[in-house]
Amino acid sequence: MKLELSRHLDKARDTVAEVDRLISLHRYPGDMRTVMVRGLLATVMEHHRSILQLLRSGAIESSYALARDVVTAMRNGLWINSTASEEQMRQIEAGDAPLSIPEVIKAIEAAYGKDSFFESLKNRWASQLIKYTRSGILRVGRWHLDEGSGLRSDDNEIQEVVTISTLCVVILAAKFLDGQKESVDCKKIEAPAAAYASS
Repeated sequence: MKLELSRHLDKARDTVAEVDRLISLHRYPGDMRTVMVRGLLATVMEHHRSILQLLRSGAIESSYALARDVVTAMRNGLWINSTASEEQMRQIEAGDAPLSIPEVIKAIEAAYGKDSFFESLKNRWASQLIKYTRSGILRVGRWHLDEGSGLRSDDNEIQEVVTISTLCVVILAAKFLDGQKESVDCKKIEAPAAAYASS
């Protein structure tokens, strides 16, 4: 692993560790919305740590599969945090999906569309998010046949996937804290992420 990529992984690790520290400073109510989003946050932070470990061990595609789960959890968390009704949350608790993915995305954009932090990250990273969260047959086009057959990923691509995964954790945590009226720590989480928006 090249030094630049290793440093990028360290930066991502440190960013999420700081998010975890700030989230852990507070006590939260036990309502269904808070519990669900807090649970999704804990899950994406654990997945993020695993992504970094997989990358360091050379399991690139496995890390990408886990990154897809991070994106899905972030999307669901933002929706639950912002606009999910009590009935929709009960449906989730029962194992049902009350809305389609396009409906969830539309609700998220309606809820956070005027938020400059959300918009700057979305505008910078949306196309990469779609590119790297493809699975199945769409990934087959990336295979190469020669003496080293298989999928290839360059360091820039790996850095982008790590950045996207990191920003998913950051934006979900920031919006969660904002919804909990913890605006000071919300801003502390958003501050280091601003550098990712322009990179």
